This record gives sequence, C-alpha cells and structure tokens, in this order.
Amino acid sequence: METIIDLGVEKDHIESLTRASGITAISELIWNSLDADATEISIEYVSNSIGGFESIEVNDNGLGIEYTKAQEVFGRLGGSEKKNINNSPSGRQYHGKEGKGRYKALALGDLVTFTSRYKNSSSYKEFTITFDRNNLSHSKFSSLIPLEGDTSKSGFNVLIQNINFDIAQQAFDEKNRKDLAQKFASYWINYSNFSITINGQILEFASLIKNSDETEFLTDKEGITYRFKFKILEWNFDIKKKAYLCNTKGIPFKELNLGIRSNIPISIFIQSIYIESLHRENKIDLQELDDVMTLVIEESKKFARAYTRKRLHYYSTEFISDLKKKGIYPYREKPENLVEESKRQVFDIVALQVNEFLPDFEHQDIKSKKLTLSLIKEALENNSNSLQKILAEVIELPKDKRDELVEILEESSLSTVIDTMTEIKNRLRFINGLEELIYNKDLNKNVLERKHLHKILVNETWLFGDEFTYGVDDVTLKNVLKEYLKYLGRADFSEITESKDNSDLQIIPDVCLWRQFPQGIPGHKTNLIIELKKPTVDAGVDELMQIKLYASRICKDRRFPKEKTKWKFLLVTKDIKSDIESELEQSDRKYGHVISTDLYDVYVLTWGHILNEAKTRYEFIKEKLNLNLMNNDKNLEYLKSKYAEYLPDSLSDN
Repeated sequence: METIIDLGVEKDHIESLTRASGITAISELIWNSLDADATEISIEYVSNSIGGFESIEVNDNGLGIEYTKAQEVFGRLGGSEKKNINNSPSGRQYHGKEGKGRYKALALGDLVTFTSRYKNSSSYKEFTITFDRNNLSHSKFSSLIPLEGDTSKSGFNVLIQNINFDIAQQAFDEKNRKDLAQKFASYWINYSNFSITINGQILEFASLIKNSDETEFLTDKEGITYRFKFKILEWNFDIKKKAYLCNTKGIPFKELNLGIRSNIPISIFIQSIYIESLHRENKIDLQELDDVMTLVIEESKKFARAYTRKRLHYYSTEFISDLKKKGIYPYREKPENLVEESKRQVFDIVALQVNEFLPDFEHQDIKSKKLTLSLIKEALENNSNSLQKILAEVIELPKDKRDELVEILEESSLSTVIDTMTEIKNRLRFINGLEELIYNKDLNKNVLERKHLHKILVNETWLFGDEFTYGVDDVTLKNVLKEYLKYLGRADFSEITESKDNSDLQIIPDVCLWRQFPQGIPGHKTNLIIELKKPTVDAGVDELMQIKLYASRICKDRRFPKEKTKWKFLLVTKDIKSDIESELEQSDRKYGHVISTDLYDVYVLTWGHILNEAKTRYEFIKEKLNLNLMNNDKNLEYLKSKYAEYLPDSLSDN
C-alpha cells in the first residue's frame, strides 16, 4: 500500500533545491552512494531515437536505507542522520549532512524513483520513493517488500525519467567527464576502494594524475590553532582550475575558481577540520567573510603559484639542455652565487614559455633565437618590470600568456631575489657615484643644492633610512604643516594652517620625509627635515643657525603636532668648519647630534658620514653574494645616465 508524506514546505523552496548543473546533479547522486559505503557505482543512460535521453539510472552496492529511517529522511528537509554522525558504518567520512542532495536528481529529469534494498536481520527488503516535479511537496512511498532467495544484495537505485535534455547532455558530455573525476580525486586518494562507471566506461583517477604535492599551514583564531593541508594534484589533461574546500579526508564541500594564471593543469584541495565546522554550521558559502578562510585561500594560491614555478622549471630542463648544445644559452659560466643561480632559474622558465607560446619561435634561425634569448637575459639583469616590457613590445608574446608569466614572476621568490639584489647593486653604484660627484673638485664646482642635489635626492630618500617615505620638498614651513596634517588624515588641515599668522613659516627647507613605521611605540612617528648645501659650502655658524631656526619655528608653533610626533632636523654639507666642531662632539650622544629634546633633535653631518652609513647597510649583503661593483668612472656614469636632467650641463655633456 502506498504512503504519501507531505513535506510541509512551500513548493518554491523545494524548487530551489532542484536547480543544479548536470555535473553537480550526477555528483550528488555519486556522493549519496559513497556515503552509503558503496564500492561499485554504475551510471547508465539510454538514448532515444531522436538523439535525446530516454532514462538515466544510477545503481550502487551500498547499504541502502531502512524503511522507517527513509520515511524520516525523505519525509522532511534536513532530515539526514549524517547531521549528527560523522562517519559511515565502514568508517568513511560523510560528504552530505542535510539530506538535500537527493533533490538534485530532479535537475536531470522530472520524475525520479529511488529504490532501496537493505538487510533487516537475516533477510533483505525493498521499497521505492517517488519524486514528481509536478507535486514537489509530497514524497510517495511504496509498501515494504521482502526479497526471497540467497542472491539478494543491498544497494540503492535511482531511476530518472522525463529527462531535461540540456542538463543531461552537460552531465554526460565527454568533455566534462574529467571535470567529474576532478571532484572525486582527493576522496579517492583517501578511500580508493570504489569504482564509478558511466555506460560501462570506468572513471579513471590514477592514470589522470600526473603529479602531486602538499604542505601544511597553521593559523590561529581566538587562541585556537587550526591546521590546514594544501594538496595539489597536477593532471594529464587541461581542466578548469579549481580550489576545493574539504574536510580532513579530502571530501569537498565547496568549489571555487583557483584564481591563478597557469598553463599547468592543477587543482588544489584545502583540507581542515575548520572547514568541516563551517560546513556543519551552514557557513561554508560565506567563506569570503571569514578572516581565517580569506587568509588560508590566499596562502593556498601562493603555494599553487610556487608549485607552478617549480614544475615549469622542471619541464624547462630538456629545452635548456638543447639551447646549451646549440650554443645559444646566454649564460656561459656556472653560477657563482645565489643571485646568479636565481637569474638562471627565472630565465629558464621564461625561455620555456616563450618557446611554447611564441608563434614560430621553434622555427626561427639560430641568430634570431639567440637575439631573443639575449633580450630576455638583459631584461632580467635589470628587473622583472623590464622583462614585462620586452615580452610585450619586442617579443610580442600573446597577452594572456604574458599576463600568466608576469603573475608567476611577481609572486616568484626568485625574481624577488633578482630585483632586490639588483636594487642593492644600483644603490651602491648610486652611493659611489654621488660620493665622486660631491668630493671630486673637478666635478663639484658647478653642483648646486636646489637645482641639482635636491632634485636627485627626492628620488633616493632611502639614503637617509628605509624607514622614511617622501613627504614634500622645496616648500615653506607653512606648507610643510599643511601636508603633514593631510598625511595624518586631518580633514581640517586648511583651516588649521590659516588659523593664525604664518609670517614665521615662510622659510623653505629642502626635503621633508615622513617616517613610515612606528618608532618603537605604536602610533608614534618621526619626521625628518633636511637642509642640503652644495659641495662648495661647508657647515659653519650661519648654516648651523639656519637648521636651528627651522627647529625653533616648528617647535614653537602649536599647530605642528607634537604629541606622539618627534621632529628631526638634519643639515648635510661636504665638510665642517672648525668653529662649530665642538658642538658636533658632545659626550652624551653620537657625533653630529647637536641638540636633543623631547620634541626634536638637530643633526649636522657631512656627506661622507651619510654615504658611509648608507654604504655599510648594503656592503655586507654585497660581499656575501659576491656582487661585483664598477669602478668610480662607471659608478658616475650610472648616476649621469639616471639623472642627466638634474646635473650641471658641463657634467651631463661629458
């Protein structure tokens, strides 16, 4: 006798549960079978005479579901035992928890019949449940039928009729078959004792996985440390790159676009008990609002990019060997240090990509190939930004592949090493070139502070410390006040600046720098005001009084922020006159520290002191990495080539 069970839920709500893509609908039916401990899952579809689908049938050899339990499960939404139990009888972790996946079958067809065969004591019994799209709020249960004979087995059957052609076509399109394999790959790695066949064709896993890698990531939330495993699978076929949010056994609860550019076909499975807790709390779809998941997903992308770089370098080995045999590999000598080794690794990746995606590169003559490879090498000698320009304007690599490669390089620790070491090398060249410019009497006689030194140094503020960032230059103290208030985020900067007479603030220092980082105490800042003098002027009483005047004007004006802000004033000249030497050598502080108060400090230092201190910061790294610097003439040439427009005509013309 049939039984009708009313779900007591609005039709519109149930209708929303039936919407799914073909791959998602089939996947849900497979998950139901796996959660029932099935080891054999068979999917069969029957085509009709007009190219459509007559029916779809899913059979498994799982445990089935008991009659009374089925009435509870199918008789209400969310009525799944999986909500309170984590594992199946054989120990597999469950994928589903709400019992809503069964409605996805209605995406494939309007009439679905579920048949359960299960063992009750020593005998087997069978019954059916029917879903009809025309009457979604009701489930139709057959009477319970005992099965006789020794050949009976447990299992579950899903028969789908009145097929939705478009959805079914998507589910069984050969092009999507491997996307289906991708969804179950991490589960298969943990529970390999099952098979899935579609019209007799087995769904492969082992033969489709080309390589794999994994790592762990730890993060804290509210004093609790959570462990995440990142597992990457590289495939033997091209796929849509996905990230899967999984429990600790690799069962995916949600899929996301991986969001990285790469021609290496990979999927990444993010596994954690934290993700399982989000799933059980119905928060898995809000992962973008979760700070932990935002961090974890970003870290997984970094791992995916690192894996891609590693594999690209691996694949480049054979290609690079061929270049070396032909004598067109641009690096002749063995790498002598980390920087040289890093350059070769990045070069190998770029060269391989150019070979694969640049039209006709493989068929170019040796001379043309050698020129292209030399351009790549020269770009890497400068930095990765130069390389991007070469790829776009000279080599004309397709934009999508160029963007892909640029992303790899931007995230690459190798290219970061190259860019950093190139910057260190260039900074040391700049220091040596500036030293020659200031102390060479034949060169410094026409060098002025505002027209020349000033213009150069606003672009090289690191000389005074990497903790500072550019503020303003060549403006009155009045405008220094205005710009600093703006920097602090004050909306009333104009009103404050004009609130009183500014006649004392009309003097103009050369450069003002704001400190980027707190000075030991959160919220505290240091500002540096620099007064430069041309090489022919040495620091004496007048120059010292000038820098003291800057300090006095700022510190007496109450509009300049004083709380949590300290002001540092620095006069820089080629040499120091004897009449102020005693003020620079005080027993209680470093040389050149003329005045020290709670509000401000005043320094007078030579260019030699500034340059030697800056040079010391980089010399240790230079020596460790065996970086070779040019002689003084070459260092001066570097300075002239970079700042020709800011040098005296007599010098830039040389």
